[in-house]
This record gives sequence, C-alpha cells and structure tokens, in this order.
Amino acid sequence: MDDAPLPLQLFTLRDGMIVSAAGQDAVDHYAADFQGLRHFGSKIGQALDLGDPWTGTLQEDEFTLNFAYFDAGTSSVDPGGGALVGEAIPLFELLNRVSTQEA
Repeated sequence: MDDAPLPLQLFTLRDGMIVSAAGQDAVDHYAADFQGLRHFGSKIGQALDLGDPWTGTLQEDEFTLNFAYFDAGTSSVDPGGGALVGEAIPLFELLNRVSTQEA
C-alpha cells in the first residue's frame, strides 16, 4: 500500500531560524535539505560571480522543496519562506506560494 504524498508544508526563515506549524520533525528535515540546497547554490553563485541565491528548488520524483528570500537580502538572518510538498509541481506555482508569505 502506497503512503499518501506529503501535504504542502510552509516554513518561515527569520533571524537564522526555521519555523513551521508542521512540527519540529518537519522543520529538522526541511532545514537539512534547505542548508544543502543553499550551500550548493552559493557555490555556483561564487563560481559564476553572481553571489548567494535568493531562491532555490529541488525536485525529486516524490517531493519538491523550495526556498525564497524576501527583499531584505540573502544572509542566514534575512527573512524568507520555504515549502515542501510530496509531489513534483511546477516551479512557478511553488515559488509564487512561498514568495507571497508574510515576511
């Protein structure tokens, strides 16, 4: 029997912390993937002289993970949002949902 896909989970990035109503386990799992994705994006940005990423998306067969920083900047203490959902969905749809969260 297949498990149901993960529902959409939203995360808030603020002051170096990640918080969510989805619970601490969800935050811990998201934080690990977010840090890896952000690190990878930063390495590419450095190599191309573009700086740190303001957004990033990881799509796998069973989930899509996304983050976006709001207008304040891209450091670890700047406000942003993130999402994790248990399906592959279009980038624009997820980015639109994440970037419209309150800062």
